[in-house]
Amino acid sequence: MLVLTLHVIACGWIYIGKNNEGSWITDFNSKDGKKEDYDLYITSFYWVVTTLTTIGYGDFKGFTINEYLYTMFVEFAGIAFFSFIMGSINNVFFTDDDMDIIEEQLERVNIWLVKLDNSRMKKTLPEIIYLAIGEFIKESLGYDHKKLITGFEFLE
Repeated sequence: MLVLTLHVIACGWIYIGKNNEGSWITDFNSKDGKKEDYDLYITSFYWVVTTLTTIGYGDFKGFTINEYLYTMFVEFAGIAFFSFIMGSINNVFFTDDDMDIIEEQLERVNIWLVKLDNSRMKKTLPEIIYLAIGEFIKESLGYDHKKLITGFEFLE
């Protein structure tokens, strides 16, 4: 699917270049003479990969408004693609089991806070502190829950 997407974007880059005067193809052909279609495709595919991966060396770039607009579209697609990949990698490292552990620990903290509050006769724990402690523990567990779970007897 990825290669097909790269192929379609590369073909679009060639199409825009061939249908605009003073395009990237004009610049590309002016360097060493008219290139074969194979050279245009490889160069276009290279441009797509460097643009989508946000490397963008700048050795091939657009010269017309249409090429600039297409480049912006491809850059935004690259951002979306990169975000998708990072989210997928994050899901590999942060599974539903991890969320279950965090939820279980948060429930234990809530029980502890209720017990703490019930053990005091005259004053109750202010709700804002109760919520702040819960939020702090939740963020801490989400950040590095394994270290917190195994490293602190408090949670046991």
